[in-house]
Amino acid sequence: MKDYKGDIKIVYKHFVVHPSTATIPALAACAANKQGKFTGMEKLIWEKGYGQRAQGGLSKDNMDKIAKEAGLDMGQYAKDMDGACKADIQKDQGHLRAVGVSGTPAFFINGRFLSGARPVDQFKAIIDEELKKANSRIGDGGATTENYYQKWVIEKGKKKL
Repeated sequence: MKDYKGDIKIVYKHFVVHPSTATIPALAACAANKQGKFTGMEKLIWEKGYGQRAQGGLSKDNMDKIAKEAGLDMGQYAKDMDGACKADIQKDQGHLRAVGVSGTPAFFINGRFLSGARPVDQFKAIIDEELKKANSRIGDGGATTENYYQKWVIEKGKKKL
């Protein structure tokens, strides 16, 4: 993000590979996102759910503590975890399966799939190629910054796997 200020956007989608351990943190992250606090919650989940400072692991009780620490409205958090977030995660899972995702981590850069953990230079190489295409299409290809992704990635992208 530092190297591409203003030129890239990151979108997170939930793909729960291990439902018995990852569903609760996914629901918690989703609920935090609905309050505009995804980044802080994600950081705390990694630090206090998975990391060396983790004491409560990925349990519901620990996610609740982390949510409180992240400054979430706990009533809304509980409502979203039990309601809208369950549907959101199922929808994300369906969308990701439809485009060939079968595990994590998985990344798409303007529709180009990268599977697994990769070195930063591999991301940068693809980002640079995609930015070059985007700038050309926005400059003289009739696309705008606002419609580029819809027009060139969604509409003109692969229709089937």
